[in-house]
Amino acid sequence: MLATLRAIAESVSQQACLDSALACFVNMVKNAMQTECCSIYFADYSQDNFVLMATEGLNPVAVGKFRIGFTEGLVGLVAQREEPINIAYAKSHPRFKASPEVNEESYNAFLSVPVVHQKKVLGVIVVQQKVARVFSQDEESFLITLSAQLASQLAHAEIKEVLRQDESSHQTSVLKGVSSAPGIAIGRAFVVIPKLDFKSIELKKDSNQALQQRLFSQAVSATRHEFNTLSMTLSDSIPKEALAVFDVYQQLLDAKSLGQNVEAQLQQGWCAKSALKIVIEKLIAQFNAMQDPYIKERAVDVKDIGLRVLHHLVNTEHAVKRYPKDSVLIANTLTPAMLAEVPKGHLVGVVSVNGSANSHASILTRAMGIPAIWGIEDVPLLQFDGKKMILDAYSGRLYISPSQILQDEYRQLKYQETLLNDKFVAEQDCESVTLDGQQISLLLNAGLDLNTESTNTAMCDGVGLYRTEAWFMQKGQFPSQIEQEKWYRQVLESYYPEPVVMRTLDIGGDKVLDYFDITEENPFLGWRGIRVTLDHPELFLDQLKAMIKANIGLGNLKIMLPMISGTEEVDESLALLAQAYFELEEQYPDKVIERPPVGVMLEVPSSVFMLPEWSKKVDFCSVGSNDLTQYLLAVDRSNARVADLFNPYHPGVLRVLQKVAEECHQHDLPLSLCGELGGDPEGAILLIAMGYRQLSMNHFSISKVKWVLRRLKMSDMEVLLAECLAQSTAKQVLRLTRSFMIEHKLGKLFYTPNHG
Repeated sequence: MLATLRAIAESVSQQACLDSALACFVNMVKNAMQTECCSIYFADYSQDNFVLMATEGLNPVAVGKFRIGFTEGLVGLVAQREEPINIAYAKSHPRFKASPEVNEESYNAFLSVPVVHQKKVLGVIVVQQKVARVFSQDEESFLITLSAQLASQLAHAEIKEVLRQDESSHQTSVLKGVSSAPGIAIGRAFVVIPKLDFKSIELKKDSNQALQQRLFSQAVSATRHEFNTLSMTLSDSIPKEALAVFDVYQQLLDAKSLGQNVEAQLQQGWCAKSALKIVIEKLIAQFNAMQDPYIKERAVDVKDIGLRVLHHLVNTEHAVKRYPKDSVLIANTLTPAMLAEVPKGHLVGVVSVNGSANSHASILTRAMGIPAIWGIEDVPLLQFDGKKMILDAYSGRLYISPSQILQDEYRQLKYQETLLNDKFVAEQDCESVTLDGQQISLLLNAGLDLNTESTNTAMCDGVGLYRTEAWFMQKGQFPSQIEQEKWYRQVLESYYPEPVVMRTLDIGGDKVLDYFDITEENPFLGWRGIRVTLDHPELFLDQLKAMIKANIGLGNLKIMLPMISGTEEVDESLALLAQAYFELEEQYPDKVIERPPVGVMLEVPSSVFMLPEWSKKVDFCSVGSNDLTQYLLAVDRSNARVADLFNPYHPGVLRVLQKVAEECHQHDLPLSLCGELGGDPEGAILLIAMGYRQLSMNHFSISKVKWVLRRLKMSDMEVLLAECLAQSTAKQVLRLTRSFMIEHKLGKLFYTPNHG
């Protein structure tokens, strides 16, 4: 049964278009279940009904024409309940609806399951049989498993079909993701080469056959060279008979084998990538159909060779690509290196299929002020390349091939956005004080964009979080103590006399060093933050000494310890800090060496309950609301599948933040917050009402938050907080905060067009 499931899934994924994928699907399911009819209906939300998309057994003329309402018939009931229906005599069911146009009168047995993808019913699968019987539990289980397996593939095929639209038709495609860095971008897609498979290749024709033949020949030549290199590299370490596999690979690349077949497809007008896709997928299907296990195994070799040739084909194409001046960067998973490669001034927006709006890479886009959307549908990225796009990072929508009317509307909105931003900038050097005189300290989250942050010293009250790991991540090895001291000195001098809170090395989770491999099944609950540096005191001592030496004669350094979960970690860290301090006193007897204030980050839920003990040991604390939210809600903030569940406005999170503020006030422990929540005007309002008087954020947020606070009273914020803490869902909280902003004439911060 498992082999059958795999065969169906693979065959459907290889189809060139949605219609052929669905036709293949119903045919294979009907044969696998040895039944007389299999059909699939797709949900059309624009008309609130299901349309028959493919069938083996019903009237073929009805395909694409027959529709049944969301609340009608057994098909509608399956979708409403989102569970299977299995009955021996369908006509006896009260929800049965006779539909003569599909010719199903002769069928009695009825089994149907919904197709659900990301909580959305995409359609319904139905199998029917003339003999009145209840389908077995195994048959029902098979269909449920198949539906679950293929839901994403069918969604993928549906989107792929939508993206096929010709730009000249002015039909705009829309994809939905999770909004990250707010803003609007209008530009052209530049796709960073994705992890290649043949599913990512759209079948396309190309009239320049000579060019396509040359591209294919170059790719084959590069693949041959690759195999020769691999063979020579391994020749001393593996037996000669094992090396024979490379001879087989070279034979498959011969003109009489792969080359001849691809050439035949090129002559039919297909581009090189499409021709290769057609040939490789056909060969794989042929090998998979063989009974001999040895021959069947050759399908793996064919696929490997095909992917290697494809990789060289795509690399050749990308080698001559230039970034448009209005690049919307699109990647499977965004990395800082990808952002760094775009020429200065060319990047207008970012779209990432994987990851989420709360990952560290996403935080980097916010620090750069680049609009970004994360967690869009998993689609063949190469289909985006070069297409005109509008990225609405307020609503999380990506418009592909937008109409001129839509472009004009968004240009106007972008202009309004610029005017509003000018208002923020006009007041960025003013005091951060509420209408009733409460002073709020707005600090900078720094360390991500090492080239531009020093220009923001005038608008902030210092640095509330300096991420020292960012510099470590740019190096090819651990930096020396001297290198670190020089770097820290530059940072401290840039912001002097304002305080700079430097966080000690915080790696692990989604922050990795190429030269210090940490491989774990669950990195966010593993070896990260202070756990790594306490296990490597030599690294920790080097960093602490570099920080303390850099602070000589300045005195604006504060040191913060990340990911503290227990008192032992505080004690061990303070002991190492004392050791570093005394060793430096001995080394430099003629210098006045200050012992800087030390604080802890509150990121782990246990830390919330340890404040009475820690208030006797440390000088301050800072809430890392990103990780604290992640751990409180048990949501991996870099996982797009659960991105919607990560919400710092969750009442549970707000109540914990309130408890922290109360406890710190009770124990006279200075408190700040350095998570992304503080950079959101609505979040800042709630935090200030709780008693937070120091908020740290990226520099693009400082002027906006300052502008908002200067137009509000503390008393009004406190009334809003009391109402929000009494709510039971994040949606209710956000509804209250939005209403509050509108009531105080700040609603323009949230305006965005409402397009489907």
